[in-house]
Amino acid sequence: MIMELHIQLEERDIERARVLTGIQDPQELLPYVLKRFSQLEAGAQLAKMRGIDPTFEVPPRRRPDDPVD
Repeated sequence: MIMELHIQLEERDIERARVLTGIQDPQELLPYVLKRFSQLEAGAQLAKMRGIDPTFEVPPRRRPDDPVD
């Protein structure tokens, strides 16, 4: 699904995103930046949830001398 939007952005923000990503074409830049932002935010939310599940049990660790199946 493709959505057409008309947005106003600060030129300095666009230029900074171009420098950081190396993407010059706005048609490629905005979708990339939105996708990357979503990934970063999802990661931040996962990090915040650390330790919330009181039923979580740490799985047993394998010892180096354990035989490998």
